[in-house]
Amino acid sequence: MVLLVGLTAFGQGGYSQEQLVPLQGNDVIKKAHKQFPKMQKSSQLIYYEPIQLPFVDDFSNYTGYPDTALWIGRQAYVNQSFAAAPPTIGCVTLDAVDERGFVYAHATTMPFPADTLLSRPIRLDSVLLPYPMLLTPNDSVYFSFYYQPGGGMGKEPWKRLGDAPESEDSLLLEFGYQTGNIVLLHYITDLQMIGDGDTLVPGDTLFSFCNPNLYIIVEDYLFPGDTLSVPCDSVNGMEVIWEKVWSDEGRTLDKFLEEYGDTFRQVMIPITDMNYFNRGFQFRFRNYASLEWDNNSLIWGSNVDYWNIDYVRLDYYRSFADTTIDDIAFVNNPGSILKKYTAMPYNQFKDNESAELIDTFGFIKLINLSSVRKNTIYEYSILDEDKNQIWFYNGENQNLDPYYEQGYQYDSAYFHAHTRPLFTMPVASIPDAQDSLLLFIQHIFEEQGSKDKRPQNDTVVYAQKFYNYYAYDDGTPEAGYVVTSSLNPYKKSLALEFTLNKPDTLRAIDIYLNHTWNNAAAMNFTLSVWSEKGSVKGMPGEELYAKEVTLEYSAEMYGFQRFYLTEPKLVSGKFFIGYQVAGQSNRLNIGFDQNTDAHTHTFWRTNGNWDSSFLVGTPMLRPVLGKFFSNVGVEEQTASFDVKLYPNPAKDLLYIALSAEIQERNITTAIYTVAGQKIYEQAYRSEVSISNLPPGLYLLQLTDNERNTKTIRKFSVVR
Repeated sequence: MVLLVGLTAFGQGGYSQEQLVPLQGNDVIKKAHKQFPKMQKSSQLIYYEPIQLPFVDDFSNYTGYPDTALWIGRQAYVNQSFAAAPPTIGCVTLDAVDERGFVYAHATTMPFPADTLLSRPIRLDSVLLPYPMLLTPNDSVYFSFYYQPGGGMGKEPWKRLGDAPESEDSLLLEFGYQTGNIVLLHYITDLQMIGDGDTLVPGDTLFSFCNPNLYIIVEDYLFPGDTLSVPCDSVNGMEVIWEKVWSDEGRTLDKFLEEYGDTFRQVMIPITDMNYFNRGFQFRFRNYASLEWDNNSLIWGSNVDYWNIDYVRLDYYRSFADTTIDDIAFVNNPGSILKKYTAMPYNQFKDNESAELIDTFGFIKLINLSSVRKNTIYEYSILDEDKNQIWFYNGENQNLDPYYEQGYQYDSAYFHAHTRPLFTMPVASIPDAQDSLLLFIQHIFEEQGSKDKRPQNDTVVYAQKFYNYYAYDDGTPEAGYVVTSSLNPYKKSLALEFTLNKPDTLRAIDIYLNHTWNNAAAMNFTLSVWSEKGSVKGMPGEELYAKEVTLEYSAEMYGFQRFYLTEPKLVSGKFFIGYQVAGQSNRLNIGFDQNTDAHTHTFWRTNGNWDSSFLVGTPMLRPVLGKFFSNVGVEEQTASFDVKLYPNPAKDLLYIALSAEIQERNITTAIYTVAGQKIYEQAYRSEVSISNLPPGLYLLQLTDNERNTKTIRKFSVVR
């Protein structure tokens, strides 16, 4: 099912709407993947030391790739965003993107093998604690897990988290055992270019450039400049025999709930085959997904068919009736201590603390997975940046009935010391700061006295940032937000409202840009700011700033790209940030956070009139304010080598004169606005076209990459 919702408007001969579209990939995983070292091209034998029972992971105290102490591989995604009402906070999600965060290259509209969640080898031959003993099927070894189809539930499709798998899609579980043989697992490959003068025909042998002992048989004609993938090394490992033991077909979560009576279903599987009782037992979850296309539009060739898995357990001395867990836990993170935002500038917070801080946390979901009533205690602490406690709240003791009898401890009707605790920290306890402040809100929920057996899900922490920006969102998108229109004369616009406590200077706008399959990188859009002046019903009014910029994607974690204003703007009271996009086919796909809700502060237009958004969630844009700063540290410097600029001021061409000796070095030329935004970077040339730059002051930076020195000069553009 494709997530597509819209508010349609027929007028002046056109069709317009705001849309939620599936994520084109997973940018969090994309960025995390870059931090891992590349596999070396050397002979490899992959061996994993078996781990001991019990095997337990409820994915509650980490996010990103699966824990390497328990799992092999990085295709699945551990998160706290996509599950609807999980057993405990956090889950692992299988979908249609690989470990780099991109849709699989072999993806088709027919079901294809997508993600794999693979366990490390587990010793099922014996246990060592509390005393050594052999394991056999008579020891009642059971494997259990919770799962749900993705896509959320409810009548409003824009509230659904991710995408639901169709009936032809599936989730399956396989058990495997090692045979003791070492086999070829796969080859490490690299791209090889056909050299000048070489032409290959089908049947020719091409030896690998990185390993002359390996070769491939050419299957097509190849000419100089062509590239193809060649093997560089073999990777060997233990042979594993796999057998499917369980599977389920895709469906919506609404149908799943109707069928099973809960948002997550627990599966219990006894292990009785003697083949599995060896030193190398493994299990793996795999999903089959299928892409969905709309008139061959690439916007729909995206991440789909989610499955959420939680609380995986493998142990002995269990039974089919062993469905309860001696565990009390958080189900969600209570989040920000701000009423309206998830983050805000410190200078806007200072002296306005009482108006900005919450009165109560609402609403915290807590769960008792056991079969008996538990006496529990809840507390939270406020910690400073050095983790020193500056405030403490004691929720005292409360009894919590089992989930299977009473559901979550979650009461929205009245104050509850555990699920709606008061925020009681006095303003005087908040540390003073100059420019920024970081606080940690640490919540603890545990069984009084003996404690439960899994403390990992008894503590959640929220990092409360008072930096130089406002944010409604939590930093993680669950969908993409697009404004579309068939009205060619009009620009498609989005505006997000913010309210200042005191006048400030707007320096930049951060935007979470979803990567798309089409050539979005070449698209320009207009970065825009509006005031409330002249507005209708509190919507955007007078245009304060509008400059065309080129779409760029962030290389940083969580995907926000910072766009600096060429001229910082003084703003006060209520103001709006956003964008305008020209052209019927151009679409700006930005992150949409479905776990926060700023729809009452979101506005869109396609025909000159603003409309309020009805999509529950938050388009991920953030205003950056405060005193002057530069993300690159560009300042006027004493010349490290002689350089002359002329003419200065310049109109169309800027000439850069260097000595012949300097020109022979590896010199890079970059141009920055005075606010620090890089707008040009190329290898050194004696002349640079500046005909597209608006009038104003700029900084030219020349970098000697051989000696790691820089020279910076100011120049002006006139028209």
